[in-house]
Amino acid sequence: MSQTRNEAEALARALEFGLLDVPDVIAWADAQILREDRPSEALCDLSLARGPYPVDGAGMLRRFPGTPNSPVAARLLLSLMKERLKHEVACADRIAGMLYRMALADEIEDPSLREISRWAWDELDLAEFGDIEESREEIVRQMVDALAAATADNDSKWSFTVLGERPNG
Repeated sequence: MSQTRNEAEALARALEFGLLDVPDVIAWADAQILREDRPSEALCDLSLARGPYPVDGAGMLRRFPGTPNSPVAARLLLSLMKERLKHEVACADRIAGMLYRMALADEIEDPSLREISRWAWDELDLAEFGDIEESREEIVRQMVDALAAATADNDSKWSFTVLGERPNG
């Protein structure tokens, strides 16, 4: 159950930041129910929730039994960001903002990712207006590489692929 609780916390944060939508989280809940012999009431409630706002979905995720392991949940969130950024480049600004907030809160363990998290958000804007040499694509590539390196030895693997086929934006 602790893996489910850690995933629920990572998903709650992803909803709050606008990285995922409620249907993504409902799909995760549905897959968890199929895997578990006796799914929790919280998991069933989430699976049946249709149309709640992201903040409502995050609240439902936080009612899951147990206490999340914050470092594990943060690493799961980083893995989710990496996958999302690889499949949907248009979310780079949102992910850069999330990384910046996580770096300020000292939630990023990897020094290289922590460093890029402090400047990527601003650099994306500067690149968009041609104020720096690097292109947005180069900065996004650096973000993906840093996320990949930070999650390479990740002992916190998702039990379900949250991101289905999304158009590359």
